[in-house]
Amino acid sequence: MSVPRVRYREGPRGFELHLGRLVLSQSTYLLAAAVVVGVGGGFGAIGFRDLIDFEHGFAFDRAVPALAATIPHALALVAVVAAGGAVAAWIAARFAPEARGHGVPEVMAAVALHGGTIRPRVIAVKALASATSIGFGGSCGREGPIVQIGSAIGSVLGRAVRAPAPVVRTLVACGAAAGISATFNAPIGGVFFASEVILGDFAPRSFAVIVVSSVIAAVISRAYLGNRPSFDAANFVLVSPRELVFYAVLGLVCAAWAWGFVRLLYAIEDAVERINLPAPVLGAFGFGCVGAIAVLAPDVLGVGYDAIQRTLDGHTAGGAGLALAFLKPLATSLTLGFGGSGGVFAPSLFGGAMIGDAYGSVVHATFPAWTAPAPAYALVAMAAAFAAAAEAPITAIVIVFEMSGDYTIVLPLMIATVISSLVGRRLLGATVYEMKLLRRGIDWGAVRKPRPLAHVLVTSLTRAPAVVALSGERVRDLAARVTGATDAHVPLLRADDAFLGFVAVGDLVAAIAADPDGLVDAIASPALTTFTGDESLERAIPHMLDGDTGIVPVVDGDGHLRGVVSRRDVLDAYRSLAPGGSF
Repeated sequence: MSVPRVRYREGPRGFELHLGRLVLSQSTYLLAAAVVVGVGGGFGAIGFRDLIDFEHGFAFDRAVPALAATIPHALALVAVVAAGGAVAAWIAARFAPEARGHGVPEVMAAVALHGGTIRPRVIAVKALASATSIGFGGSCGREGPIVQIGSAIGSVLGRAVRAPAPVVRTLVACGAAAGISATFNAPIGGVFFASEVILGDFAPRSFAVIVVSSVIAAVISRAYLGNRPSFDAANFVLVSPRELVFYAVLGLVCAAWAWGFVRLLYAIEDAVERINLPAPVLGAFGFGCVGAIAVLAPDVLGVGYDAIQRTLDGHTAGGAGLALAFLKPLATSLTLGFGGSGGVFAPSLFGGAMIGDAYGSVVHATFPAWTAPAPAYALVAMAAAFAAAAEAPITAIVIVFEMSGDYTIVLPLMIATVISSLVGRRLLGATVYEMKLLRRGIDWGAVRKPRPLAHVLVTSLTRAPAVVALSGERVRDLAARVTGATDAHVPLLRADDAFLGFVAVGDLVAAIAADPDGLVDAIASPALTTFTGDESLERAIPHMLDGDTGIVPVVDGDGHLRGVVSRRDVLDAYRSLAPGGSF
């Protein structure tokens, strides 16, 4: 079957897709594609969960009991988990190295650097590697993989019709939203995750189609998995307004925990990169260590949702929760650092729940009359921990709110999450996703918010002024020469071209009325700043905006005028700057 012919044209409607006699505008195509991506993301999430369940059943219901019949159960557990790590690491390394790790940074890099291009094979490889990692007990989440899988579906759909990069990027974000929506049964959270984390903005046009994909994925997920929150957190109450102080402190605690988690994760990744061993060997060792931890703390295995629910039900002792809050990051770091494939969202929720439960136990025991029981703090800390690691407070608030289904949690959620996000950014300097890109030499901040004028020199736009005033010149003579001039200010020079200041054309009218034979020197104003031309244009722009002249002088080392740059010059150049081009 031939690929549909796509014709590009400039205009507000963007490109047109020709399918025989049918012509689809860009907006129509985006809407139709968003529906397809939503369906793919919804069924992809369901299929991925089924694959995890299948592998988990094979590993722990068949393999571990079979081995335990001949060797001690603890050794059987370690051996099976290690075998799963070896297989998962081999799959990713052999078929798609970008399927390693937690997936979201790869999607961010595709959006920012490659026009949203993700290889089709990532869909199958990521699903198989991640399902093996999680199913065999690797300590990681399923949200990162399904985000990458859904994003790959969107990328493939866009590239199949040779859509322009902005359209492909939007479809990638649609896939990410669909994955989060179906995984957590959180359609609103999926939209905010795609906009806040993947795209980095909330542009109305992309936001609308992302909503479509997220809603469709949620409908499919609820039809197959049931319409209920991911966690049951009923009966949450804010006992007293004074309790908000403790939630604010909880935000600080979660920021500190997130700092430790992210630093540990990348410390282990950096250490593993220096080890020259085959991927299966590394995977077996890392997962084997996870299995050894699980002998004493089984809750570190897999996604950990059951342990979170027990904590929210009040069935986890504060001491045990505190231990798990530190063991889970270690297990996750070993899983991902040694070649496993999975997400960091669920481990963040897990760690937050455990650290919040331990913190809440102390607070409630100390102030029982005006504080809620420990599970309330566990629920809030889930959002705060993820927000600190990912600097995504809106996403964290909305997803945990949707997962709990309890509106009364919103105010404590907002306070703790915003504080943890702000403090986490100060402690880490970058999010858990951005750090992986920084290690590859990708400055996500610069890519996400490009500064096209930062590397343009002032001298590149320097031009000769249309009119110059000479020191000692009469006002009437200058007024006769500036008729029709476009610049509102005229440079004032000495006879040797040394720059003295500017004469405002508007001031000439009053000067002529007062004394037409007066000298222009009397109405000139000195320039607050001069430029030599080697400075960045970005540095010059604030002086154009803050000053009264809207024009800056460019001088040589002796103070002689070389030319000027005005606001209009900058705007004209900026408009002519093609995407990805230069002046």
